[in-house]
Amino acid sequence: MRYRGLLHKTKFQVLVILVLCIQLLGPQQLFSISTVKGEGITEPAIDDSSNETNVNNEELTDIEPPVTDDSSNQPDVLVENPSPQSELTIDSILPTINFIKPKHGDYLNSKILEGTTEPSATVSICMDCTEDSEGVIIGSWVSVQADSTGKWSYQDPELTEGNHAFYAKAIDGEGGISNTNKITFIVDTLRPQVLPDVFPKQDMTQVSLNPAIKVKISDATELNEEEINNSINLTQNGTKVEGTFSYNKATKEITYTPLEALSPGVKYNVFISPLGIIDAAENSAFPRIWSFTTVGIKSEKHPNPHGSYTNNVDTCGNCHSTHNAKDANLLTTNTKAETTQTLIETETNKKEDLAADVFCMSCHDGTVVAPMPENSKAVHTHDAAVKIDGTPSGSSCGSCHNPHLEQSENNPNMAQDHITYKHQPSNPVDPNKPTEEISSKEQLCESCHENDSAEKIAHADVKYSVFKYSKSSTATGIYEDYELCLRCHNEEFKSKYNKSADIASHYNNLTEEIMKQYEKTNGPSSFAKREISVAEESFSGHIIKAQDGSPLVGQLPCAECHDTHGSNNIKQLKTSLGHEGIQSFAALETDSKTVKVLMENKELELSILSESKEREFCLACHNGTTAIYGVTGQIYDVALNEHLAYPSKACSYCHGRGESEVEKALSAAHAPKKGLVPN
Repeated sequence: MRYRGLLHKTKFQVLVILVLCIQLLGPQQLFSISTVKGEGITEPAIDDSSNETNVNNEELTDIEPPVTDDSSNQPDVLVENPSPQSELTIDSILPTINFIKPKHGDYLNSKILEGTTEPSATVSICMDCTEDSEGVIIGSWVSVQADSTGKWSYQDPELTEGNHAFYAKAIDGEGGISNTNKITFIVDTLRPQVLPDVFPKQDMTQVSLNPAIKVKISDATELNEEEINNSINLTQNGTKVEGTFSYNKATKEITYTPLEALSPGVKYNVFISPLGIIDAAENSAFPRIWSFTTVGIKSEKHPNPHGSYTNNVDTCGNCHSTHNAKDANLLTTNTKAETTQTLIETETNKKEDLAADVFCMSCHDGTVVAPMPENSKAVHTHDAAVKIDGTPSGSSCGSCHNPHLEQSENNPNMAQDHITYKHQPSNPVDPNKPTEEISSKEQLCESCHENDSAEKIAHADVKYSVFKYSKSSTATGIYEDYELCLRCHNEEFKSKYNKSADIASHYNNLTEEIMKQYEKTNGPSSFAKREISVAEESFSGHIIKAQDGSPLVGQLPCAECHDTHGSNNIKQLKTSLGHEGIQSFAALETDSKTVKVLMENKELELSILSESKEREFCLACHNGTTAIYGVTGQIYDVALNEHLAYPSKACSYCHGRGESEVEKALSAAHAPKKGLVPN
């Protein structure tokens, strides 16, 4: 007998006919065919009179064909061992595909797209494809696999900033294909930047007691105005100063105004919080921190806080004693440091030995309106006493500051200054007259021009400049940015006094002259816009290009690792390192080791960090999470063969250069090189 099934769904037709043809072993139910939807679960009616089975295709689920012989008679005996029942499920539901991140029209602040579909389905993706006039998608398709829960993700490291179109479809295990869905979105992974031109400026002094703290933000998208009130934090000695916020949407300038007048002669810290500056793509700003000091006397600003010498010469008597002083500077007390020929003969410069500093600290001790230097009472302070011409003096403060200057916007802390002049050759030749450019830091003008120095200094060809101590908001990364430190920490001072480390040689590859020559060839401001070259990276691994809006595109500022006036750590190392993912750091005397070195035919004992402490110091930044200037330190690779071979060695063992451990330690800290295992 021949059975025929009438099915409307063509996918079922052939399969059902085959099933009916092989039913020879009895009336047992051998196959169960069902749809996922479970439509009409009934048994079909069979009309034996016409030797034909008519099946209602809408009700087809279970088929139990009878067994007959050629005479159309039913058998009397059933098969004793019927075949086991088999079940075949037909999936008639097409898969769907959904987008979780991003949604249509959204910003995306990463390069990973996420969505859902059927578990274990294949997702075909076409990024930035196009459609022709007939709706055919033109482009390259790639596939990703959904997991057992149906979640899928697609990552494209080459995805550029800006607008994109994204096509996707899902293919399930039975070959069912979903509709192709399309979304458009905008990639924006760039974080908002705080522009360097903040107010009050970094380290600014004599700031009004009723200031308006202002910062401008650079970002291509709108800021989340609901979070602006968390953007600026003003504190004094850890106590928050309450205030009000305003935001100029057109200029993206945020203004913070304290509710009450600030205290006179006090240092305040400004912290720009990433939690308060968030753009439409949910990118948070880079953090920024700086400090300023308010004016000493309420509502009165003094260009020269130490007095107007021209109007009142008695002011000089505050520090100088005309008749009683024994030294050339007429300071009232002779000191151990002033009577020595070289710094090496003085084991240490203690504060009680620095006469001029006693005068400074009699006011700058926090008891009057003069600001007290930060960390000035720390365990380790900057006690080097050097005059402007490089000779030892009785003042550590005077090594960096000139108390006789007037404050200005470009020199708010009255840092030491100098003048330079290039002498013209004399005719006849005067062997005692210099012919190259000479600086007053090398030789005072008064040494030759005792009677006419003022007239000579006023000459148009004489260049006046301040020794810079640039930090995060002002440093471009050239040698001159850190000249206040490097004028002592150089090879010449090291040779003369044996105590001063040569740091300058690790910073001298980028100078103001090199910057001028570069911009002469490549155009104005091109130096700051350049990418770090291979040669620069080879010279120092600490030459970086800031990503947080800071102007830095060169050497790291000294202040990133050292506290200026003092620290409880040896080497005046900072107790916290980094701008983001800040790490605490402690280095006591017990964390150092003594190394014997030969300098100028004399054996000296110098201290450096121990191997373990040096590693800890380096890893405070090189951990993959801590960042400065928006640049994350390269992570220490524990699986690197050299790291496995020398697990307890100091980083400077391979990344420093020099003949001694001291030189290698200085090299690795200030200009680390590519790792090289010593022979």
